[in-house]
Amino acid sequence: MMNKKVITILLVFILILVSIFAYIQFNKKEKVTIGFVGALTGKYSVLGNAMINGVLLAFEEKNYQVGNKSIEIVFQDDKQDKRLNKEIINNYIKEDIKIVIGNVTSSMSKVSMSIINKHKDMFMISAASASNEFSKKDDQFFRVHVANNNQRFDSFTNFVLENGFKKVYGIYDPFNATYSKDYLVNFEKSFIQNGGEKFLTYAKTNDNLDKLISDIKEKKPDIIVMCANSVDAARVLQYVRLKGLQTQFAMAEWARTPSFLENSGKSSEGVIFNIDYDEESKNPNYLKFVKNYKKKYKTFPSMYAAKAYELSSIIIESLENVSEDKIKEYVLNKKEFTGLQDTIIFDKYGDVIREFYSFKVINGKYVRIK
Repeated sequence: MMNKKVITILLVFILILVSIFAYIQFNKKEKVTIGFVGALTGKYSVLGNAMINGVLLAFEEKNYQVGNKSIEIVFQDDKQDKRLNKEIINNYIKEDIKIVIGNVTSSMSKVSMSIINKHKDMFMISAASASNEFSKKDDQFFRVHVANNNQRFDSFTNFVLENGFKKVYGIYDPFNATYSKDYLVNFEKSFIQNGGEKFLTYAKTNDNLDKLISDIKEKKPDIIVMCANSVDAARVLQYVRLKGLQTQFAMAEWARTPSFLENSGKSSEGVIFNIDYDEESKNPNYLKFVKNYKKKYKTFPSMYAAKAYELSSIIIESLENVSEDKIKEYVLNKKEFTGLQDTIIFDKYGDVIREFYSFKVINGKYVRIK
């Protein structure tokens, strides 16, 4: 038999081991993996890569640590390919990833949502997908970008009407029609409700440009409203100007990037936009973001980088308070979050309400106008 001294030593040793194990378990960090899916190559990559910059900046500022959780982010390029996009999302589900940031375009977000909405413990949030097709649905999809509902266009259509533009010619990108054609449809609804007339036509950015010019000359619009990516928007605009047409252009926020100004040059002068983002905002949160962004990337952030940073901040706050499978409930209950320029207000469907401003390209810069 062991004497009392040996038994005491063994008990103390066991107690120490139990204490060490308990300490390790208590301080063990939970790993949370976040999946990003979006266009990182091709003509839509200007948006995708800007969003990655915003996401990385937000999580780097937290050193990839949120409370007792360590954060890992996986980035995947959907290449605007539906099959590949489905494969990426299904792999995320197999890897038990509950949080997905994406997509860059509404067409691809629609693909992702068709799978993610079957999993009630998942949360998907986008910085860009604005199709009204996703509105007023109790699903797993949220966004910090305002939907294309006709009320969203009221300030824009009133601006157009007040400036005497009555005959509207629409042009949209057919490769992201879930967003781009939806944009024109809801712009038109608001335009008619505010006293305007039905659009003259809906043309496409991939139409033969010479035929497009002939049609514009024949229909004689007062204004051309185009919803397209910055590359195609610049290409169409330049060709119209090259052919001597000086018709006023109004464009969707999708094209409003630094690359649009670079690609279109002097052709962009006078183009008008209406968006929920102002590069000249004096909000301290925004100024701090710009300073940190420029320090890290040596360039000025785009709207999509800023919105990706905002949605990342919402994810971070949520993970500080709930587990990764409860983010939807947290966001709906909290409703209001501090954005870089304004308060981000979510409705019961995960859509947001934000203030819009009108801008015009003047001397190669986006200038806010009343």
